[in-house]
Amino acid sequence: MVLTVDNESKKIIAAVQNGGRIEKYESIISGCENPVCTCETAYLDLIPTEVKDENKEQLPPRKVEIDIGDKSLGYKNKKKVPKEDLKFAELFLSQLDENDFQVLYRSHFAFKNKISEEAALDSIDGYFEYDEVEYNGLMSAYNDVLPYGDQLLVTINGKECIIIDQYCLLPKCPCTDTNLNIFSIDKVGKTGAELCFVSVNYRDKQWKIIEDCSFPITLKTVRTAIVGQVPNIYKQLRERHVKLKAIYAHCKKRDYSPKVEPQLPKVGRNDPCPCGSGKKYKKCCLRRTN
Repeated sequence: MVLTVDNESKKIIAAVQNGGRIEKYESIISGCENPVCTCETAYLDLIPTEVKDENKEQLPPRKVEIDIGDKSLGYKNKKKVPKEDLKFAELFLSQLDENDFQVLYRSHFAFKNKISEEAALDSIDGYFEYDEVEYNGLMSAYNDVLPYGDQLLVTINGKECIIIDQYCLLPKCPCTDTNLNIFSIDKVGKTGAELCFVSVNYRDKQWKIIEDCSFPITLKTVRTAIVGQVPNIYKQLRERHVKLKAIYAHCKKRDYSPKVEPQLPKVGRNDPCPCGSGKKYKKCCLRRTN
């Protein structure tokens, strides 16, 4: 194990075996600052603290990029990384175990979460299927728009679960409904099997099952668990809905051009048919529209 968290200071300390000595660094873990980016690259700034060596030589600070998902180096172009830095990064990566990756995952998520929740709404470049939203009422999930936004977590019947909350984004729609997809999660927060799908009206506090659950569970059990474990759940759902609608409205204004239905030319009964047949309109396409 390379990374340990100091209980008092909460600092993350990296201890790297390099040749015959142990090099220690304070690790500052961050990520890219785009709130909608789904990359899993953690940036580590390693500040030397001490060396267990008689010479006590001063170590240089290090920078390492780790792709947490692939458990590989996260550099986009290794050729641009100095050879000595790349060699150290490969040594660092080779010593990481599962506990280390959990530390990286939690720290990276915390950094991205802060970026996501504090970003100005008009600075968020969200992805939306505009035509589906506008014409078919497609709902969008909070954590699809903000992958590292605040998560709704709950335990139901002993299972650790994540709630994926979906909302209508039409600006003029007054609905106060949200659909909740409830999934199991693993030790590092990865989504597992879908367990339940319910609808909640956060204004009226009305709940209903949308689809049968994949494991024996009642709506009452689901509701009791969520209301009991997620503080101010109805307020949170309302605030998340308002936030998503604001992001959508901004992105739509900037990026979306509505469908324009083709305008047919006005044609008199005795005019040539616009289809090009050479017949009069009344003896051609007019017949098909009557």
